[in-house]
Amino acid sequence: MSVKFGFRTSFVAVLLAGVVLAGVGSDVVSTEASAASGGLSVSGVAVAPRVVSAVAGDGFAQVTIADMSPDTGVYAVQWVSAGQGFNSYQMYRTTSKTMTVPYLACTRSYTLRVFVMAADWLLADGHQTQNVTPHSQTFDLTMPACVNAAPGVTALTCATGGTCIVGDTGPGGGKVFYVRAGGGTFTSTGSDCNTACKYLEAAPADQSTAIVWATTTTKCYAVNSNTDDQNCQLNSIYSNTAGQAASRTAALAIGMGMSNTNQVHARLTTAGGVARNTYASGIAFDFTNNGKTDWHLPSKDELNQMCKWQRGVDWISDATVCTGGTLNSGRGASGFSTDVYWSSSEGQANATSFQSFLNGDQNLNGKMVVSSMRPVRAFG
Repeated sequence: MSVKFGFRTSFVAVLLAGVVLAGVGSDVVSTEASAASGGLSVSGVAVAPRVVSAVAGDGFAQVTIADMSPDTGVYAVQWVSAGQGFNSYQMYRTTSKTMTVPYLACTRSYTLRVFVMAADWLLADGHQTQNVTPHSQTFDLTMPACVNAAPGVTALTCATGGTCIVGDTGPGGGKVFYVRAGGGTFTSTGSDCNTACKYLEAAPADQSTAIVWATTTTKCYAVNSNTDDQNCQLNSIYSNTAGQAASRTAALAIGMGMSNTNQVHARLTTAGGVARNTYASGIAFDFTNNGKTDWHLPSKDELNQMCKWQRGVDWISDATVCTGGTLNSGRGASGFSTDVYWSSSEGQANATSFQSFLNGDQNLNGKMVVSSMRPVRAFG
């Protein structure tokens, strides 16, 4: 059970001196160290951090821990919206026992917990098998109203430019399914956020359940060719000069979905004159919602994050492939089918990456195959 605290001022401390580790029950992630065992208690069992104090500030929390064993000097704080499970969480790395946890939205209530991590752990490594102690007892904090808000002015929400967590409604009216770890940013060239993107949101509904990836227009490139005179269902959207293999590798990453979508559109519609409603990237290119027009077909890695979110699968790292979970069980997820969904990442000249939302399987399909698609957009 979480220990709950509410705060009405902008900076309030709460002492938890009587709180000991939650080392029993189903809430414990690990009962033994998963890395170095130096510093274990006499019994040889790892001891979770004890939360000594918790402080709610204007957009942050300050937490002090003690009495953990082993103590590597590297810690992870995880948090979710109060009342939510930890199947999808945000996480922060710190090397201080008195840690400042950023990226917390004003007036929102959170449930937090702290682990001791392996000495060489980095945020990009994810969490699984990296903790060397069980987590602390979970505790709740209610953030105060923003002190810089004018009287009568409502604090910013995710949709209006405030801090977002997975499952929030984004500025485009979709649901946030990806938050860059550690408050970092990524680049999505062509998106409004450009080089300062933090989040991805999914459109409220699938925009097609049976659409090809490409049409037969003859404006694509044969292998090792710079002449755009080939059937786009059987050939590449990249010229030899662009570097066909290198372009495909780059096209997989988070942040590349917009560039991919624009490249497909350039071949099929700009060069080939094909109607946008006849292929997946064209539908995404044309999609608008809540006044936002910078939607795209997700890249392979973006699609994988969307799969994990909608199935309620724990975020471990960006690289972890979607597996397990239950369809539409993620916070805010709805309307997804057990079909395969197109990514915008070309896998080879005549085939493209897709992902099954039934079981998370990733593979390549011919560009003439019909599949489902849902637009996404990046924002900061």
